[in-house]
Amino acid sequence: MKYIIDTDPGIDDAIAIMLAIQNKLNVIGFTIASGNIPLEKTENNIKVIEDFLGTNIPIYRGRKINKCNQNFAEFAHGKDGLGYAVFPFNKHRRIERTFAENFIIKAAKKYKDNLTIICLGPLTNIANALKKDKHLAERINKIVVMGASYNPYAKNKYIEFNVKVDPDAARMIFNAPFKKIEVVTHEVGVKSFIEKDYIQSLYHSDDLVSRFVANIAQKYVEFSFEHYKTIGLGTPDPTTIASVIDPSIIDYMPAKIEINKDCECIVTKDETSNILISKDFDLEKFRTLFKNTFK
Repeated sequence: MKYIIDTDPGIDDAIAIMLAIQNKLNVIGFTIASGNIPLEKTENNIKVIEDFLGTNIPIYRGRKINKCNQNFAEFAHGKDGLGYAVFPFNKHRRIERTFAENFIIKAAKKYKDNLTIICLGPLTNIANALKKDKHLAERINKIVVMGASYNPYAKNKYIEFNVKVDPDAARMIFNAPFKKIEVVTHEVGVKSFIEKDYIQSLYHSDDLVSRFVANIAQKYVEFSFEHYKTIGLGTPDPTTIASVIDPSIIDYMPAKIEINKDCECIVTKDETSNILISKDFDLEKFRTLFKNTFK
């Protein structure tokens, strides 16, 4: 299977990408969106990540047409998006001239059922590709989305960040006739975390990538505690990647997802739906995969 990772890195995006590459997912391209931080910073961050990984996977720029408040997630990811770590502007890696949406269309035509798109940020790039190619959805094997919200016991609906940034794109994706859309929700992301002590132990790792994880993670460990009282690293995007590496990590149910005018996700169970939304997950299985990768 070939994979495109659509991303807005971001600390947890960065760790997710490293989890994917270290576990040998065949990633053929990164498509970049604004979301956690502005587009130009996400572009530099993906270059930094590739430097640490020693990869040369093509990078494709998205179009900045979503409604992202460029300062919205700095409190979670830091000013430049990789926590307290600061890296100079990367001049030796280039961004491809082809825009993200055009690369997605081209890859879908080339690889068809052998292509999965993993979406870790706002769904702007995928929606733009759908607007240009009305047959896109029927070509792709599946879409895996980190986003949306599902908690049937909550009194108030949670407004999930990736949906809020571009609700029109989310509506378009969730209504498109993809063969399968797997959605890993905010609630799973909150419950899925790596213990703080383990993250701190990675500072002393002999592995460069594992030390990189420890260095960028500290800011997100603080954010996870401040917002969710989690004593550790919240891992919504790494959990999403882990669900691709090992599908048994997530337990899904078929459902329809409607995004209302307030950007709330209205989830209705529907056995005929092409959407599978997470309802539970195996935390220990995820932690085992994470710790076998970064140690």
